[in-house]
Amino acid sequence: MNTQFPADKADKIAEMFSFTDDEKQSFCNTANAILQTHEDEDPNKIITAVCEYADLIAKSKGAGYTPKIARQKIGDVLLTSIEPPCGSNTYILETKEGFLVIDSGFPCYAEDLKRTVLSLYPDFGKQKTEHIITHIDMDHMGAMDLFDCVYLNAASLENFTREKAGVANYRVKNPSRAPFYDMVVMLTGYKTPYLENVTLLDSVKPDPTLPLSYIGDLKTAGLTFSVYEDFGGHVEGSMLFLENEIGLIFTGDILINPDGFTPEQLKVNRYPAILAGGSVNEDSKKAAAERFAAYDMMQGRRWMICPGHGNVFQL
Repeated sequence: MNTQFPADKADKIAEMFSFTDDEKQSFCNTANAILQTHEDEDPNKIITAVCEYADLIAKSKGAGYTPKIARQKIGDVLLTSIEPPCGSNTYILETKEGFLVIDSGFPCYAEDLKRTVLSLYPDFGKQKTEHIITHIDMDHMGAMDLFDCVYLNAASLENFTREKAGVANYRVKNPSRAPFYDMVVMLTGYKTPYLENVTLLDSVKPDPTLPLSYIGDLKTAGLTFSVYEDFGGHVEGSMLFLENEIGLIFTGDILINPDGFTPEQLKVNRYPAILAGGSVNEDSKKAAAERFAAYDMMQGRRWMICPGHGNVFQL
């Protein structure tokens, strides 16, 4: 069946995102490619998912950027979580030595995130700003260019270097998934980060046979994180950051917590799996092994767990 994306729905999306005629045609081509990769499924299901996902991204900007914000003290550290309606959580750690931001959502919300951070911390930009991204997905790294220093592992840097060289990145090298990620680029205004603010944090070469492999320590803002790299379950180069002294862990999408998701967040986190062929994990068996390995690391003491999406929780 050669189903085409409906012209009236394409017109509506083009109006929401102020696409030029060429951009609208490119979007239609991409939406048609998504339909072709799901040719054995109900096309109406795929068309609805495309439309509703686009609508959620569009209406979560500006006045629609209404994140859930929670703050709690962990020893001498203030942890602030910013959980937007669409995109990853962002975390801010405030210590006596400064600030550290973990993940930064979609690029289309970078200015909204900046305004939110400054409303919480008016002095934030008056000192060196430091940023960790847990992995290369567009919904986690959208504000990289706004920071003085961004900590990356070699695998994540390689992804962005490939993009700059015109080579398929980790997410689009799989032809069946590429149309979905191409669509997200259009809907979120993604551009490859400029990378001049990157500091590499690898000091130990990862072991590709281990679900989570230690790659070194990161010392910043008065904290010391043990950094682990996955073996390609969710996406290559995903990292997990453990601060052992205070029992704090940032997992990216190795772990998520759907408890407490709003209806919009449930949809936002469901549609990518539908449109990317059933899962946003590159290898679901490996992703499961990474989750088990993460929980194994946390045995024997209490941890405050900061997932890629969803509420902070204790274990």
